[in-house]
Amino acid sequence: MVEEWRHTEIPMKAGTLFAVLVLLGSLISPQLGPPTDIAPLWSHEVIEDFGYNHDQHFRPDVRLDNEGTGVVFLGEQELIVYALQPSGRLSSRVSHEISSGFRLRLHVLDAQTGKERLSKDVSVRSHGSAVQVTAGGILVNTGEVIKLFSADFSKVKNLTSPTNGVEGWLSNVSPTGTTILANRFNVKTNSSYLTVFDARTLEPKFSWNSPLLLNNCSISDRRIAALENGFVVRSDFGRTSWETIGKGAGICGGNVPIFYSDDALVYGCTKLIAASVEGGTLMAEELPREVRVLAKKAVAQKEQRVAVSLHTVEVKKHLLTEPSSRATAIHIAVYDLSQKKRILTVSVAPLPKNDYDFALSPDGSKLAVLNDRRASVYSVPVPASNGGAAQ
Repeated sequence: MVEEWRHTEIPMKAGTLFAVLVLLGSLISPQLGPPTDIAPLWSHEVIEDFGYNHDQHFRPDVRLDNEGTGVVFLGEQELIVYALQPSGRLSSRVSHEISSGFRLRLHVLDAQTGKERLSKDVSVRSHGSAVQVTAGGILVNTGEVIKLFSADFSKVKNLTSPTNGVEGWLSNVSPTGTTILANRFNVKTNSSYLTVFDARTLEPKFSWNSPLLLNNCSISDRRIAALENGFVVRSDFGRTSWETIGKGAGICGGNVPIFYSDDALVYGCTKLIAASVEGGTLMAEELPREVRVLAKKAVAQKEQRVAVSLHTVEVKKHLLTEPSSRATAIHIAVYDLSQKKRILTVSVAPLPKNDYDFALSPDGSKLAVLNDRRASVYSVPVPASNGGAAQ
């Protein structure tokens, strides 16, 4: 059961009628619960301090889509923490494999204890690097090519060809981890060339040209969904036409959709919405007016669980300039969408300065949080299947 997070204090001088109206309003409008007072299984600094700013300049509504620094589960028992670091070498303009001024250091940790099992350095470009886990191995986007490593890093295969410094690659993985979308984008031509791979065999299944897609889309094993002009749209692989699922709630990056199953996804800014691919609402949670959903979300591969980042935002209006905003609090909420309810809320404190990411284990039993250089892992409660309280 989610406890009360926000409450309204009624001054003693307020009239009885006013107090009754406020009470009724609090009963009608759903409220966020407070952070669950839960200690992590472990928490310690993992990323080395090189005095290097990752140049992400953390803001309340920036999409940190696992680029440069982040966390991702490698199965149930292992966690990867990765960070973009200077390599101390001069960068080659020809290929990052010849020489790169940056490296992506991957730490593989025991998910239960945080003890390091191994580490791996991969040469990358300064932008576009990311790590994702698939059914076929560890997907590493170097900013120039997408590589697929085996789970122990003993084998590697290039999934894509070099971009020659003209274009870039983006990659998406389905909730099941069995499908990979490689997106070769070209901002100058406002286009993307999309290729869908079977993550287990690395065989290409579909390829087609599309209008430009950047960090505004998600895939299932059959479809792609995106945010377009404030509307959530979807299309089957290989098609160029789109169908509308629904209109985003509010205006912020949280409206970028993410699939949590082949037929359902989550989106929303001022209201979190779980919807079917036909557009039917499966669950909706109203948020307090000062709370926004960040674009970054995480899903569990084996369970219908989604984690979202909720930012309490303070907006300041200025006389001669545009209003400014800042996050005064950040919470990660985990939802079990098979039961249509929230099962965990964790406070992120202190507020991140540069790097922030989070991930769910494949079975949804663990939540990993990266706050700058510190990684933490929390146990996610399992709700009772009969609709009772969480255990």
